[in-house]
Amino acid sequence: MSLKSAALASILALAAAPAMAHVTLDQATMPADSYLRVAVRVPHGCEGAATTGIRVQIPEGFRNVKPMPVAGWQLSTVTAEGASSGGGHGESAPVREVVWRGGNLPDAFYQEFVLRLQTPAEAGGTAYFAIVQECEGGKVSRWIERPSTPGEALRMPAFAVRITPKN
Repeated sequence: MSLKSAALASILALAAAPAMAHVTLDQATMPADSYLRVAVRVPHGCEGAATTGIRVQIPEGFRNVKPMPVAGWQLSTVTAEGASSGGGHGESAPVREVVWRGGNLPDAFYQEFVLRLQTPAEAGGTAYFAIVQECEGGKVSRWIERPSTPGEALRMPAFAVRITPKN
């Protein structure tokens, strides 16, 4: 396989990754050093079971993460030091995980869980948002796999986001 063909295959595989993941973000590219609204999209439950929790791991370099409450769900964050954060103005320690729990999203319905965040200062590279979907009956879908080689097919991929130059 030529270098050009390998590069094209890698690009196509990266573009297809969000389509394979069932829980996704609404943006596959994000400009560096920018404040953005990002939605975590949950289109269905786990094998027919209702979704009762969503955990989103925030990649290194993302700052000022502020999740939006969703009616009927409890919201919490976990900081880099492992201490739970109740929010507030500013950020004393980087948020590494956002958790929505205690709600009930039937398999037949769709919901977005929204974050406001600041992207990494430098462009280049790919950030992976690992997302765990908890459902009734103890069912869990872990969208956490990261490729070890370009174009690797994954069964439960973490959502890949390219960090692009700021406009």
